[in-house]
Amino acid sequence: MEARLETEVCVIGGGPAGAALALRLARLGHEVCVVERHAFPRPHVGESLTPGVWPLLDALGVVESVRRGGFLPALEALVRWEDASGRRVHGRSGATGLLVDRGRFDALLLGAAASAGVRVLQPAVAQRPERTSSGWALPVLHEGRRLLVSARFLADASGRTSCLGGRKLPVSARTLALYGYWRGETPHGPETRVEAGPDAWYWGAHLPDGTFNAMAFVDPELLRERGIGRRTLKSFYRELLGRSGLLEAWTAPRLVSGVLACDATCYRDAVPIEEDCIKVGEASFSIDPLSSSGVQKALQTALSGAVAVHTLLSRRGNAEAALRYYTEDQRYSVEQHAAWAAGYYRESRDYQERPFWKRRALAQTAPVSAEVRPPVAEDELLHRRWRLASEAALVDTPCIVGDVIELRRALSHPRLGRPVAYLDGIELAPLVERLGEASTEGLTMPQLADTWARQVPLRQGVAIMGWLYRQGLLTEVAANGLR
Repeated sequence: MEARLETEVCVIGGGPAGAALALRLARLGHEVCVVERHAFPRPHVGESLTPGVWPLLDALGVVESVRRGGFLPALEALVRWEDASGRRVHGRSGATGLLVDRGRFDALLLGAAASAGVRVLQPAVAQRPERTSSGWALPVLHEGRRLLVSARFLADASGRTSCLGGRKLPVSARTLALYGYWRGETPHGPETRVEAGPDAWYWGAHLPDGTFNAMAFVDPELLRERGIGRRTLKSFYRELLGRSGLLEAWTAPRLVSGVLACDATCYRDAVPIEEDCIKVGEASFSIDPLSSSGVQKALQTALSGAVAVHTLLSRRGNAEAALRYYTEDQRYSVEQHAAWAAGYYRESRDYQERPFWKRRALAQTAPVSAEVRPPVAEDELLHRRWRLASEAALVDTPCIVGDVIELRRALSHPRLGRPVAYLDGIELAPLVERLGEASTEGLTMPQLADTWARQVPLRQGVAIMGWLYRQGLLTEVAANGLR
């Protein structure tokens, strides 16, 4: 007789996104099961974590476990990008990234989920899920037997393969990553290395086990043009690295692994969330490895996704807001990162005219300027008169409020990448309303302070005014009432 398991949420995939989603949902009171294909620890590429990962690890309650994990701090990077001379980039004290063993790191996150009450089926092979009248039915092969998992909600954290399928929309030129692990007689320096080449770019880092991961990012077409197959991949990879300085600090570098290839093309899923399922991590979208923030983005999708799922399961009246929030958050993240990556590719001056670089320098979206005006002294802000820019408006937008998603009024303007509801924890709508009511004579900061006093102290009000000014959301009004 077929064994059965009932759960509220079933997560397919136990990597960083799946583990983080399961952990957060369990702490929000949901019954969660994770189905992971591989036994941990298992080798996995993507060992570099940026400093931005620490707030996410803190939100998951695993900072101390990670600190005790024996991972290496990413203190310095040697970057040869704008030209061949190179520059050293130092991490700020207290804000360094990490170089991790992904097998141990992923096992740590999944272990934290299990400790929070998540049921982990591992190793277990998830087969094709099917929708039912009450949710989902997922056949699973676990410990040599067939198990049918019934779930109210399904989360796809299975990576690029995406067990739920769907349409993937490319947002970059097709890119292939070739990589292998090295050792040498002279230890490599502690720095991460990033380098531009005529038809590729390179990344390398010293890892906790003493190996050095050296990667080359190329056009897949280059392999086809050269007739590169599995038998010749290693020699081609060695040829590529020979054109770089990744291994220059080694006396006698030795390749101690096979040469592997993986897709590094950026994309986003056309439908990342529905009322009974969600895609997180690379099942939702993939960003350019230039930023070394793939794990960070996976954790971010898991944390925002957990709030969306919690809202769908516990506040059915807020379902539309939850779906809209997660969809818009995915699109905004993809567009911002694509614009950043394109700008960074344009900075490689030596190779701007090479096809590899031209294709990657074309952003599908233009970056939003963080500040459009220079800062203004506080005294000047206090005595000038202001009114809200004519194109600014308050619109309903989905926001995270506590542990659920609700509609809140937010400030919208063409200069902003997305509507802004809160600034430093202060709700903007009540403040902007008073500013928007200003007629042709405008308001001074002391006048605003009187109307804002119940919501915000004077100095915080000045800071908000400064932000509004720098974003180009204020129009100055002259003493005679004319601009």
